[in-house]
Amino acid sequence: MLARGLSILRCFRPHERELPLSELARRADMPKATAHRIVAELLKERMLERGENGLRLGVSLFVLGARVPRQMELRGVTRPFVERLHRLTRGGAYVFMSDALDGSAGLVDSVYFSHDSEREFGEQVCISTNAAGEILRFHGAPSNRTEVNDTVFGCLGGEELARVRRKDLVVLRTAETVALAAPLLLSPDTVIGALAVSAPTGRLRETQAASHLQAAAAAASRALQRTPELARWP
Repeated sequence: MLARGLSILRCFRPHERELPLSELARRADMPKATAHRIVAELLKERMLERGENGLRLGVSLFVLGARVPRQMELRGVTRPFVERLHRLTRGGAYVFMSDALDGSAGLVDSVYFSHDSEREFGEQVCISTNAAGEILRFHGAPSNRTEVNDTVFGCLGGEELARVRRKDLVVLRTAETVALAAPLLLSPDTVIGALAVSAPTGRLRETQAASHLQAAAAAASRALQRTPELARWP
């Protein structure tokens, strides 16, 4: 039952606010009646909530996740580097933690311009999440080194995506937004997360931003490697 409940919660992709029960059942590969019973329990525990167009992740899930010690430790160590990256690049700066099961990126911390519109901010977070996800998959197990399909980038409005991808840097571009991501490493073979920066096209000087990002990621990685609480990962 626990495994099935977790499979329902994992159906939500980044930036998907709500999903209908039928889609949850399809993605979790279970009968709709079974999904209905599990969803009822998750609603009772407030791990899921009912929205206008379906079901969405509940606030209790967020509160529980916020108590994860490694997330707080990662944020505490990387915060100075994120703030400096924001000042140097004039872009939004983000820290992501790697999900050890599938290599996906979970947002841990961010520093951004408050005067950006909600749409601009949403696009910057979206493309940064996908850039971080690519760098994490690149450093993951061979089975996780897959190209990201179009559905992941649906939040970008279907615009043509340009991608530059190598071991130490991922760059994603659309007509309006650019994002860069670099890995946070506990060792040459152990990735704990990613550092990313994004901004509307034209605000970010990509060559300089890449240099600042890679320097920040390297310095943050060294700081993380000196943190005993993060020594055993995952």
